[in-house]
Amino acid sequence: MAVTSAMIGSIVYSLPPSCSTVVVDGIGYQQCDNAWYQPRYVGTTVQYIVVDAPR
Repeated sequence: MAVTSAMIGSIVYSLPPSCSTVVVDGIGYQQCDNAWYQPRYVGTTVQYIVVDAPR
């Protein structure tokens, strides 16, 4: 389990510039150091949900 500054399940609205996109099982995640985010679109706005590292 990775230690992140945000709790799993919390939502953030912007990510640091050092993130990279990783696709696992057809789902695109953002990896930012040890934190993983899954984008969710609400209308035209994107939110990022903090998730455990995908396997």
